[in-house]
Amino acid sequence: MRRLGRLTRNIREILQISKELSSEEVRELADKRFRIALVGSPARTSEVSEQMLEGLSSSEREKSREYLLCSTTVPTEPTDILIDCGGAEDAIVGEHYTWLLPEHGAAVAKRVIANLPGLAVALARRFPIFRESAVEHLVKEASRVNGQIAMISAIPGLVPVAGMFLPPAAVADIVLLTKNQVILLLKIAAALGLSYHTRDRLKEIVPVVAGAMGWRSLARESVGIVPGGVGVLVKGAIAYAGTFVVGRSAYWFWTTGEQLSRRQKEKLYRQMLEEATRMLTPPAKTASYDTASDPAEDTRTGGQGNATE
Repeated sequence: MRRLGRLTRNIREILQISKELSSEEVRELADKRFRIALVGSPARTSEVSEQMLEGLSSSEREKSREYLLCSTTVPTEPTDILIDCGGAEDAIVGEHYTWLLPEHGAAVAKRVIANLPGLAVALARRFPIFRESAVEHLVKEASRVNGQIAMISAIPGLVPVAGMFLPPAAVADIVLLTKNQVILLLKIAAALGLSYHTRDRLKEIVPVVAGAMGWRSLARESVGIVPGGVGVLVKGAIAYAGTFVVGRSAYWFWTTGEQLSRRQKEKLYRQMLEEATRMLTPPAKTASYDTASDPAEDTRTGGQGNATE
């Protein structure tokens, strides 16, 4: 009887989440227009463009080339990303990335996504070299947001009177958290060049909604078990870790055709619980950071440096 009741609630929540889902947000991210300028000798810009297009079909290559501009000098028209490929006719000054060797590609892609997160889905959809970095960003961002939402939703349970002052939207529950996980799946699908429409991803969505019920119960119980504000942090960590596992599992399945084993998921979940605690704990006051002394200088430069630094 209890199992039947739980199944009924799961179905009801799946239907509720499905009604609120829309792929419009994902479509806007996937279809964002951008322009990448590859500046250098014809041979070098050709090599870099081929590396960026690797893994795409002939028709996909044709569409993606529309986002590239190859030139021996810095173009006068506006571009979103400027890449020095080597062998340019004139010195490249101003903000740009340096891609002189094939192995620089992954480093450049990572820095581009870090600097232009709003283009993560569109870049990855058009150019496979951005996909790993884009998915990493999408998964971590969704995990962080869900962790923060879960912490806010735990406050009324810890301090009942707080529920009188928090707006209803802040008292989040499984519907909002799970909806964010499903949207994450659709964004990852779009980034990988797959269909991101809800109807085409139901096979992946249903297990996410059903699986969320378990960590919801665990999260709610943790607030009451752990004393003080620590319970709020624990609930946030559970939401963070659960969302991270959902995203990485989907990425692994869509790129390899295989499912992560239960053991692999549990190991990843435990690792993310530790990371979540660091991510969600309010930062202590720190000294100012001098970027000039950063040994991990990024690949975006003002005319100096390269992707190996």
